[in-house]
Amino acid sequence: AIIWLSMVEGGQGSLVGLQPIQFDLYKDSHPITYLSTKVAFTGDNLDRYLLGRQFMVCLVVFTVNMSGGPIGGAELWGYPDWVKNIFFTTGFAMILFTCQVGQLASQVNGSLNMLDYINNYGCLITFYTAMLLEFSGLLHSSYLVQYLVSAISGKKIESNEPPRTALQGLWYWFRCLYSLAILVFCFAVT
Repeated sequence: AIIWLSMVEGGQGSLVGLQPIQFDLYKDSHPITYLSTKVAFTGDNLDRYLLGRQFMVCLVVFTVNMSGGPIGGAELWGYPDWVKNIFFTTGFAMILFTCQVGQLASQVNGSLNMLDYINNYGCLITFYTAMLLEFSGLLHSSYLVQYLVSAISGKKIESNEPPRTALQGLWYWFRCLYSLAILVFCFAVT
């Protein structure tokens, strides 16, 4: 999970940083990077990727914290209780490990070595997984929040795509309602 989290975090830094670069410049030298950037930089796909990627981060961090949680009564090398309480009972050790190894280091590496970082199939699979999550509609309630903020601020939402057709609009709003229903259900259960 930590390795996948590093793909998610570093991939974001790479894709966002590569946006102003013409992808034909590295088409031959970094072919796998080209496979993801030619899709990511078409229309509003980068925004879609970022939305799906954010869900992946929440999911993976949750999984890491659940799997790395402390076991009641566990001992570690005879450390005093106050050290065990700070690092293990509170989960602080897992937070440090997740942030440093899975997030911070990979974000720095991904933003400094953009072409090389995403020039592998792990990042390509991660990119398409994020796009699939967004396409599923699970996260479309976020777009409703975007419309609300846009209406309150009085600023129009800019798009790099032509207006939706009637069928595309129907599919889009269906996924928004579907996502909102899931969100309301989650609030009710919680």
